Amino acid sequence: MVKIVRVSKFELSRYFIIERKIITCILVLSTILIISTNILRDYDQSLFAAPNKDDSGKGRGNEGNDDKKGRDEGKGNEPREEPRDQDGDEDEDKVDQDVNLNFNYGFEDEGNNERKNFNFVAAGDFGCSQNTKNIISNMMDRRPELVLPLGDLSVDNTATCWLDLISPFYDKLQITFGYHDVKNGETKLNQYKKAFDLDELYYSFDYRHVHFIVMSTLSDFNVTSDQYKFIEHDLKIASENEDIDWIVVTSYGPFYTSPSAHPAKNDIRNIYHPLFDRYGVDLVLQGHNHNYQRTYPITFNANKGSNPTVTNAFTTGYNGNTDGIVYAVVGTAGEGFHPLEGRQPYMATQIEGKFGFLDVEISNGNPHTNMTGTFYENTDNNVQDYFTIEKEIRNNVTE
Repeated sequence: MVKIVRVSKFELSRYFIIERKIITCILVLSTILIISTNILRDYDQSLFAAPNKDDSGKGRGNEGNDDKKGRDEGKGNEPREEPRDQDGDEDEDKVDQDVNLNFNYGFEDEGNNERKNFNFVAAGDFGCSQNTKNIISNMMDRRPELVLPLGDLSVDNTATCWLDLISPFYDKLQITFGYHDVKNGETKLNQYKKAFDLDELYYSFDYRHVHFIVMSTLSDFNVTSDQYKFIEHDLKIASENEDIDWIVVTSYGPFYTSPSAHPAKNDIRNIYHPLFDRYGVDLVLQGHNHNYQRTYPITFNANKGSNPTVTNAFTTGYNGNTDGIVYAVVGTAGEGFHPLEGRQPYMATQIEGKFGFLDVEISNGNPHTNMTGTFYENTDNNVQDYFTIEKEIRNNVTE
């Protein structure tokens, strides 16, 4: 027997109302879901379509570094040595305008021949971190008349960040070119060359009886190259000029180094150190390894170039007329640290894990002139190294 269930009209109507409400809720929720999906999709597309602009000038020194802690903590490694992508032409034109309309970078007092005491500062491997800003601030406290950046000035896509940070010294600069200045694209290289009005990456200049030679270890350097011919001729003239008391060379790649991230540039050293010995170079300043190293006075060892002859084994008090050349690596301007994994016997001192710069003072007496080098640590300007070189003034004419 089939049991018949009777439903009243009221109950049936109520069921229909509930059903319609359920259907309506489903439709509303479906509509909301569709709209939300479209909004998220459009937002994602807008993110991918946005131009990837470099935030230069904002202290971004960490691009290309594999160390997750970042360089501001001083624990970064050498950035990957590979070219970066360049911004669009419109951005490049704007960068050139921003840099070159504001400052005429260079050395305003080049050629000054007064015999007065002065000092210059040197360091390489800057970047654009807070450490870099601290270095520049501490350099300013020394009131240098000349500033010698030793390469790898900026690791960003453009030179703008570093040029902005170094602008307090805009008229006191003579730059050495490093890997990231030359190999991060022609646009960036041209930005430096235009800002400093340079045609070549190597050059020389005089200032107050000191002759400076800026090498380019990233250009052709063999004995048939234009650079070698230029440096050989330039050194010969400087060595014969009685108004020149000191010869200082800057270079990016180190001629001599204790074991670290980068080995010594043996091929360059074997060509140029004998040349420097012949013409009386006094001091060679280098970068590339992110630490501080300073040799005793040394001369070239023709039998084994990597083992130079130490001519004075004291940590300071050298005779510039009879002792050899002092080589210093000063890659401590803010772009992370490289560990030292040993110590070469020709190294008078070496320091790792400290940012800082070398301050070199030239003082004149009668009949001697003195070169005093002091390495200042970035923290509290503590002195970490100190050396002096003395020599007789070649042309001691009272001015």
